[in-house]
Amino acid sequence: MTTDEPGSVADQMVPTDQGELAVYEVFAQTSERGTVEWQASLLAGSPAMALMLARENFLRRREIFDLWVVPRDAVARAEGADELFRLPKTYREVSDYQYLVGKWRQYHQQAMTRDTMA
Repeated sequence: MTTDEPGSVADQMVPTDQGELAVYEVFAQTSERGTVEWQASLLAGSPAMALMLARENFLRRREIFDLWVVPRDAVARAEGADELFRLPKTYREVSDYQYLVGKWRQYHQQAMTRDTMA
């Protein structure tokens, strides 16, 4: 059983006649250098069952390099995730790192000794 989007199942554990089903999030990577993307949420009685269900649903449809099934409880969400995270603009500007040019020049001009290599 899969759901449409992350967080769509209100409770983490769903009682059934056979026990409780936990919500698992499925992530897939389509190539070795590709990004890891969320695929779906599913209900399963154990991590092994969740992995089997994910394989059945996602590996036969297309080629996937790697597949992860994670209990929803193990996924951490940052506070304020609805907003776009950005570092201060000065962090991205090269002008803030001009002092490094002098440091690199200083290190390149120094002779290598046993003391500097240790």
